[in-house]
Amino acid sequence: MWGRWDVVLLLIAAYVAVMSLVRLMSNRRQQLTERFRSELRAEQQRKAYEAARQRRREARKRDRAA
Repeated sequence: MWGRWDVVLLLIAAYVAVMSLVRLMSNRRQQLTERFRSELRAEQQRKAYEAARQRRREARKRDRAA
């Protein structure tokens, strides 16, 4: 049978394991969130650049036609 100290040590070990896992998962979530935001920012910048480029092309076409 398990003694009182065995149970106490088991509970402490379980607490440390769970808290470590929670901390690791939280850090990973933070990394993924930052990566997603960075990719989203880059995509928005790329789209803005492409839209400006397209407007410049259309303006040049209008200037040539006029």
